[in-house]
Amino acid sequence: MKKIILLSITVVLLAAIAVLLIGIPVKAASVDGAPTPGYAARLTAGLRARFTDGHAEIQRLLLNKKDAKSFRMTTTLRLHPGQPLETVTEVSCPDRERFTAKIGEQAFHAVRIGGNAYVEQKDGTWAVQQTAPTGWAPCGENPGEPAPWAIMNEGRDLTAVLAQMVEKAEITRGEFLGTSTGPCQEWILNLTHPGGNAHAHAGRGSGLRYTVCIDPKNHLPLRIVFGNGSMVTTYSAWNTPVQIEAPQNLGGQVTGNR
Repeated sequence: MKKIILLSITVVLLAAIAVLLIGIPVKAASVDGAPTPGYAARLTAGLRARFTDGHAEIQRLLLNKKDAKSFRMTTTLRLHPGQPLETVTEVSCPDRERFTAKIGEQAFHAVRIGGNAYVEQKDGTWAVQQTAPTGWAPCGENPGEPAPWAIMNEGRDLTAVLAQMVEKAEITRGEFLGTSTGPCQEWILNLTHPGGNAHAHAGRGSGLRYTVCIDPKNHLPLRIVFGNGSMVTTYSAWNTPVQIEAPQNLGGQVTGNR
């Protein structure tokens, strides 16, 4: 009987120690209809939260992004009034990029390869323009150039913005988020201009805010939200090879850099 009581006490003590080490499961949410992360995933996130901070996580993200060979960005810009503009950017480093954008029933297409930029015309043919052969792709530490039709720099890699903000920003932990490409941990970066409010939304007051959600497995971004959500960029297909070739149906050519 004493052995049973002693064993029960031991189990309770071990459980208490585990709770102290792991902590309370972090708060979770989901977006775009994805399932909310389960209890085990939230417990693991709670344990990880005890051994890291926002600045370290962002720095680790930047190092991993620098080494990425390929990825996909999907930027949704919500226009008021009107339908959202969605731009999908597929990147194959060091110098290949394909854009596809949709707004309502309209679609736009463009390709960049080396020193040539191709844009699809209304008649289905493609115009080609010579550009600088390097420096425009969102590879390494380079943010890249926006899509030809960009309104707010769609097509540029937002991790370059984080690199500029990380040293001076106030970084706080957000929710453990379920997304269509897996769970990720949110980190909220607030950058205050002199005399401004650190918690001001982008477009309001004098502060900038970005919310980055980092995949706990590969420490790469899955989602970056600007301000109050007017522009959202999701990332996927990290280091998954993508074939990007020059269009064949060329209808015109312009020489010279843009």
